[in-house]
Amino acid sequence: MPFLPQNLETPSAPVVGKWLAQTDAGLSLVRAGHNSCRLMLGLHATGRLPQSAERHAQLAALFGALMHAERTGRLCKEVVTIPATQQALVAGDYFNAANKALTTVFLGLDHYAWLRAINVLKGEPLPIILKALKVITIAWFVDLVREVVSFMKWNSTAKKDDEAAAKERKDRMWNIVRATAQFVQGLHLSQIRPHSDVVCGSLGVYTAVFAALSFYPKGKGA
Repeated sequence: MPFLPQNLETPSAPVVGKWLAQTDAGLSLVRAGHNSCRLMLGLHATGRLPQSAERHAQLAALFGALMHAERTGRLCKEVVTIPATQQALVAGDYFNAANKALTTVFLGLDHYAWLRAINVLKGEPLPIILKALKVITIAWFVDLVREVVSFMKWNSTAKKDDEAAAKERKDRMWNIVRATAQFVQGLHLSQIRPHSDVVCGSLGVYTAVFAALSFYPKGKGA
């Protein structure tokens, strides 16, 4: 799995329809859309993408709408993360268990913010959103550590001149790149270490497209 997932099925109406029918694939594409908006808003803020006030307002409104759609789409995702946490603990994969447990906490806070945003509960959603983003950033850091530790353990025993091992080494290294990109993005989103909407948006588009294509049907040779 290099820069993006490989060995994908040739696009056709049935294949693409099957892909888009998967909720997680759709959510990943929505995330790619809102990160594209973040990127363009960041370019505008730095003067590298001049826009009229009206066009900027439209882009900001689209960004907000896609963010809200993504937050709505995350409802009930705990039905996946809670049993996944338990399974990882049983398997002794404690990094994965920590990641899934933190993701569950993030989802709970995210739902709370969503209820505030639609005025079911009183209060501003932003403070809760920032808390949720700090939690998911820690979860992404745990995921990064897991990928690095897993690679080091595997690489210490893998054959150096084996073609299959070389392919797996490349896949594992790109997983580290993906996890790093996700963590750096989280540092900005959570305001733990703000850097740039341009960088954050670019990394967000990459990780979202990577995630979306991971759900795309694989070709016969995959």
